[in-house]
Amino acid sequence: MDRRLKVLIFGNKIFSLDMHWGFLAAGHDARVLQPTSKEALESALKEFGADVLLTLGPPLEFKREICEFIGARRPAEDKHIHWDTDGVSSKIYRSESGDGIEMDLIYRTRPDLVLTMCPEMLEFIRGKGFVCEYMPYAYSPISHRPLEGYDNDSYFINLVGNSYYREFGRFCQSHYRYKSIDILLKPLLENGYTVHFYGGRGYRELLKERFGIEVPPACFHGYLPYERTCAVYNSSFVNLVTQNHEHTITKRTFEILGSGGFALSADNSEIRKLFVPGRDLVVSSSPEETLELVRYYKEHPDEWRQIRKNAVLSVQNHTYKQRAEFIAAKYRELWPR
Repeated sequence: MDRRLKVLIFGNKIFSLDMHWGFLAAGHDARVLQPTSKEALESALKEFGADVLLTLGPPLEFKREICEFIGARRPAEDKHIHWDTDGVSSKIYRSESGDGIEMDLIYRTRPDLVLTMCPEMLEFIRGKGFVCEYMPYAYSPISHRPLEGYDNDSYFINLVGNSYYREFGRFCQSHYRYKSIDILLKPLLENGYTVHFYGGRGYRELLKERFGIEVPPACFHGYLPYERTCAVYNSSFVNLVTQNHEHTITKRTFEILGSGGFALSADNSEIRKLFVPGRDLVVSSSPEETLELVRYYKEHPDEWRQIRKNAVLSVQNHTYKQRAEFIAAKYRELWPR
């Protein structure tokens, strides 16, 4: 039997808790740490005796002094693995290196292995001389699963998402998130459908600026705590899924499917690699197709329910347990003992 790894996880809270569950489910010993100083991190590393320090999540959440401390630890008993969860979107922001804020973090921390959920970023990171592997998002069945009594027939359409992508318009009008919005949101709003928004209220301003559409304030429900997202995904007739890139799919996509929610996503190549459109979820490539799909599934509720059932089955091999197993396998491959 392969040796259990001791993994210290540091970074974004939600990603950290997901990966913590994944490592425990895979039979490893893992702890989540939120150090406020480099001294606290150093103490935790010594006390725990970790095999792996796993950092993950948006780079802006990491303190510079802690990043520089991690990068200066050479040689170290543990191996440092970093998971880039932002991909090429991070290159839009101004950075010290000129290569994006994710690369700023990587240059400072000097990981032994970088994982990324973005194929384009994979090639970029490798080109900078770092060992890098592809690892997509996943979901945790502890936080996202089918719920009894949430089979909604009232045609409730929602979009759960951050509105900070409105800021990308200053740098990148062609960002794939905008294409997704044009395909999914515009036709529904222009044809009288009510769409409910959860997250920052920036979407209201974005839709007014981009389409000239005034969405009623009552449709915006503000910040949605992460622990409540599962209930929303379960109780919606359609969960609209905007994507950020042609070759990646969002964390939320896996979580909606894991919840047994009905997902209507902007189409892209990665969805078709991992899932089967029309069986596990539905995808649209145009405003006209979006309207056709919503009308069709209103008229065929049995098929709608079957897709919800298939959705749960489709993601069984995409939990954080599988991602933890992937990391453990890479550890043993790169550093055999």
